Amino acid sequence: MSIVDELFAISKNACSIVTVSWISILIVGRIYDFHVAYISFIERTKSEEWLLEHCQDDHFFHKMAYHTDVCAMVVGNSIIWPSLYGINESMSKMKLCGFYDCSTLLGIIYSGGVPVMLCIILLYVVTPSFILPLLQRMYYVYCENKLISKCSPIIRKTSPSSPRGNNKHPMYYDVLGDVNDTPNFRFA
Repeated sequence: MSIVDELFAISKNACSIVTVSWISILIVGRIYDFHVAYISFIERTKSEEWLLEHCQDDHFFHKMAYHTDVCAMVVGNSIIWPSLYGINESMSKMKLCGFYDCSTLLGIIYSGGVPVMLCIILLYVVTPSFILPLLQRMYYVYCENKLISKCSPIIRKTSPSSPRGNNKHPMYYDVLGDVNDTPNFRFA
């Protein structure tokens, strides 16, 4: 494998890990913002129940002549579906880098200094580019060796009762060998 292929594989692995991490952060951020908006809207509508009941009364409504916008807001909140409100709030707070704007996030990373940069590089470049392919290659070699040792008539583990160096399968025989060395096959 050439150095260009190695660099291409490293960049491909790093890009895929960064993309998956970025999408995961976006999804977690949206779910968190949705949850917060949903719960706060439900709490607000529960606290406005008394006001909603009294806004239906004409006498109470006329006493609040200068504050009729409060009753209109309470009635408007009562007809909104909390899930849609949560989705709207979550999408309105959407940022491309998760919980922060990208410029703020870069500032946080930059102010963290060399240790933060080194940890990010180790996490996103070294792990997927070197460790995972190495472990994958070791696993493939292990599986190949197990398959060869199980299926090959020549290579197999010696049993304690077999003479030293005789690691041939009982069904294996040499074509050039002695006729007496061949197994006895009977055809019915």
